[in-house]
Amino acid sequence: MKIIGFIPARSGSSRLKNKNIKLINNRPLIYWTVVKAVKSKIFDRIIFSSDSSIYYKKLIYYLKKDNINISRIEFDMRDKKFSNKKSKIFDYLKFEFIKKNLINNSDLIVQLLPTFPLRKTSSIRKIVEISKKNKKNTFSVSQYDFHVSFAMEISKNKWHPLIKNSPMVTGKTQSQNQKKYYRPNGVVNCLWVKTLNKKIKSIYFKAMPVVVPRDESYDIDTKEDLELIKIKFNV
Repeated sequence: MKIIGFIPARSGSSRLKNKNIKLINNRPLIYWTVVKAVKSKIFDRIIFSSDSSIYYKKLIYYLKKDNINISRIEFDMRDKKFSNKKSKIFDYLKFEFIKKNLINNSDLIVQLLPTFPLRKTSSIRKIVEISKKNKKNTFSVSQYDFHVSFAMEISKNKWHPLIKNSPMVTGKTQSQNQKKYYRPNGVVNCLWVKTLNKKIKSIYFKAMPVVVPRDESYDIDTKEDLELIKIKFNV
């Protein structure tokens, strides 16, 4: 059994052009996830997957510049049909990536999305260890920033609660009275190869959620997100 780090970074981002190579602390965004993977010291292989060889060259340039060990880093040149805005990375994993990169049925793939540069190596190790111990797929989650129980729809200047017994109806608005809710994020997703058959449509199918600190789950999708992350890097 081998632990395979999988870091996908396509070049065709629409909201923030070339976001995966935007600079944070004078290093491209993809750099930070790859460095965390290397420093975790748990991977037999770290596969950087992209439709852009330029991205890979930039990545290797900065890693070498900082004397980061690149001996276990590999490049997976992804076909354009798996890299457009409608492509699902999970489909690529199932239908192409595993076969193309000679990954065994007993291996564990650890997906690390590059848009989460604040993840810690300790979270990577923790989630991988849980997946190994329980022999189950796992995915990272974080608690919602604001209580979901207050969610509402607005129509014709009127609001309608989405949750039964909404605190906006009952008047029980104190924080201690609210139930905690969580959402999936892309910090760490562990997938046993043997579970990835063509019938499964989601990485969350029969998978175990693992909570990570909210500070690690900031995702870069817009220019505003990028500027916020830059601030957090310097705090």
